Amino acid sequence: MGGDIDASNEAVWRRLVTRNAAVAIAPGPFVVDIRDIDFLGSCAYAVLAQESVKCGRRGVSMRLVTSQPIVARTIAACGLRRLLPMYTSVETALVPAG
Repeated sequence: MGGDIDASNEAVWRRLVTRNAAVAIAPGPFVVDIRDIDFLGSCAYAVLAQESVKCGRRGVSMRLVTSQPIVARTIAACGLRRLLPMYTSVETALVPAG
């Protein structure tokens, strides 16, 4: 996915994240690669946090792939580090937690 995620396309973002998370099977992670997204509005973070909670209830961990410092700062400022762990590549995000 690329471009901007904001109020103008929140419904599409929510549908995309929700539908893909629904097929993730425990114990495997659900990896969301947001490296090509230019802007994440607060609604985008809210969708990710909500879906992370739902995934956690099913035994699936959500993992974000990003190299953007602003994403890390925003997640930290919002207190979402536990819900939205970040990785620099899909490969590292797929490594089982241990």
